[in-house]
This record gives sequence, structure tokens and C-alpha cells, in this order.
Amino acid sequence: MLKENKTQESIIQNQLEAYNQRDLNKFLTFYSSDIKIYNFNEETPFIDGLEDLKTVYSEVFDNSPKLNASIKNRIVFDNKVIDEEEVTGRKEIEYIKVVVIYEVKSNLINKVTFIRKK
Repeated sequence: MLKENKTQESIIQNQLEAYNQRDLNKFLTFYSSDIKIYNFNEETPFIDGLEDLKTVYSEVFDNSPKLNASIKNRIVFDNKVIDEEEVTGRKEIEYIKVVVIYEVKSNLINKVTFIRKK
């Protein structure tokens, strides 16, 4: 099980590095074609599918030249990686603190849930 957890963690770490490099093509390679991204306690995803993800993050990367996410805490549990993240340099919101739950299936991220501070 330890090896599998390391794989889940490396997938999330590699997508984080692509995010910080604002490398859209590399970033997308870590996600399944049917990726769904949710806000915690909402039943409808705000991103539904790889094309939707591409559209949203293309705009984020293009408009946020100083974008950077750093991990403050990480838990690997089964097929889930739970990160406490601080994001800076995002154009519309200079500082964001979130908890992100990534779910990995067949070595791709297939579900993400964001918990944002209120």
C-alpha cells in the first residue's frame, strides 16, 4: 500500500509543479477526461470534463504571471491526497487558503473537492 500511496502523492505533486509553472498542457495530463471539480457541500461540479478544465485554467494561467501554490500540509489516504494550500499571485484573488481533496483513479485525478475559508 505504501508504494501506491507514493504514486498518488507523486501524481498530485507533479500536477502542482505544472500548475506553478503555468504549463497548461503538462497540467492537463494529470487529469482524467471526465474530471469533476466541486466546491465542498455542492452537488454540481463547477468544472465538468477536461475541456472545461482547460478553458478555466487557460484563463487563470494567462492572467496570473505570479501564480504560485504552496503546500502547508499533506495527507495521503488510500486514493486521496488532501492538501492544505496557500495560493498567491492569482489575478482576481491575490491570496487564497484552501483545503483540496484530490481523488486518483487509474493514475489520473478524477475528482477534486475544494474547501474554502469563509
